[in-house]
Amino acid sequence: MANYSTEFRVGVFVLAVGALVGGSYFWSFDGVRADEASYVLTLDVPAADGLYEGSPVKLAGVEIGSIESIGLAGGQARLVLRVRDAYQLPTDSSAELKAQGLLGDYMVRVYPGVLDEDLGDGDALSLRSVPGDIDTITRNLEEVSEDVAAITDVLREMIEDRRNTDAVESTLANLDALTGELRLMAETNRRDVDAIVDSIRRLSESLEGYTDEAAADIDEEFDKLKELTDQLDVAATDLSSITGKVDRGEGTIGALINDRETIDGINEAIDGVNSVVNSFAGLRTEFYYTGRFYFGSQPSDPAFFYGNPLANSGSNTIGLRLRSHEDFWYLFEINDHPQGVISQTEVFRESDGTVETRWNRELNYRFTFQVEKRWGPMSLRLGIKENGGGIGATLWAFRDRVQVQADVFDFAFGSYPAIESAGLPNTRALVRVEPFKHMYIEAGAEQILLGAKYGYGTGFVGAGFRFNDDDIKLLFATLPLNF
Repeated sequence: MANYSTEFRVGVFVLAVGALVGGSYFWSFDGVRADEASYVLTLDVPAADGLYEGSPVKLAGVEIGSIESIGLAGGQARLVLRVRDAYQLPTDSSAELKAQGLLGDYMVRVYPGVLDEDLGDGDALSLRSVPGDIDTITRNLEEVSEDVAAITDVLREMIEDRRNTDAVESTLANLDALTGELRLMAETNRRDVDAIVDSIRRLSESLEGYTDEAAADIDEEFDKLKELTDQLDVAATDLSSITGKVDRGEGTIGALINDRETIDGINEAIDGVNSVVNSFAGLRTEFYYTGRFYFGSQPSDPAFFYGNPLANSGSNTIGLRLRSHEDFWYLFEINDHPQGVISQTEVFRESDGTVETRWNRELNYRFTFQVEKRWGPMSLRLGIKENGGGIGATLWAFRDRVQVQADVFDFAFGSYPAIESAGLPNTRALVRVEPFKHMYIEAGAEQILLGAKYGYGTGFVGAGFRFNDDDIKLLFATLPLNF
């Protein structure tokens, strides 16, 4: 087998990565090619969220063009559409924005008109309708909360008004008087009913020879009348108990009428809901996953008796990006790097009075927390990278669909638990290409400084996906709500 030098292998690897980047860019090219005959139309929309240069323009499901550029015009987003000459549109044609799927991407759907005259180069399309979003629903919820607070204030003013209190007290007094009259009526009727029953009993005994069936029916009817009288007594007692509890402030109605703290508590709860809604309204999130496979040559230095520590292994990374501004965000990551977590302990030898340094490797997860700031096509990162201090930079190109990243981290323990690597930080460089929206592939090198010092190289390939809160909102908006 031929023995190739390290320089030759590195050169082959760089050429392969460059070919991969170029092929991915031409493969993922969106829009109308420069050699196609086409004309330009404009379309003004309230917002261009979910659109990008190259988004398709479709008519009856057939792609007739693409978005050439996106700009501002009078407080709205102006879309410049390039349409192929083969598709001529009448002057009364219109368009609207439609979602392409569950991941938040939009396209322009064209509805042709019926007039004989066609649109020319530079003419404007009319907007048919504006798609709704979750932010509008959130604003409506805030308005409903404000209305509820206003209604609560009106109720509190009504309850605190002395005239309303007097009216309630007058009503309670009338109820007490009515209860007394009902009780008196029940007692009076009870005596009358008893007298009537006695008379009927004597009459029934006199007429017992006439018909026993008629006497039984009369007894049953008067038993029902007595039961009704007893129920009136119970109802009058319950009514008196209820009015007493309301007057003493017991129960829900009593608390609303007599306890001002209850109304204040309702107002505080509504204010708390508004505060939570406002705090989450301006924060955007993005979730992503990356899987990698490592490969490489073996070290030539005999000190590395364990060989290449990463060759033929893999790792998984789950990350969360929180954007407080369009050009500033926080990164949170957790991954299962094949080397695990490295630490160092010192052991004192009593025999010769020396201190021995021992390296410990534990197969555990590594954590990352960094802040990242972007200036145009360049962004810088700073913070904790895989359980150690780290810095990094990213170069963004081709509408952010190609990224070139470099990271330097783990300054304390180096790339592997060995004395030879102590103080030599881990270095990682990669190229990431996004051939499809929300999906990407990557290739790069790991432990670059350590490999250059001890004569070996380590590379990796990977793939992953990402989605943001707009995608989650769109997903929940499409789910049925009739639970």
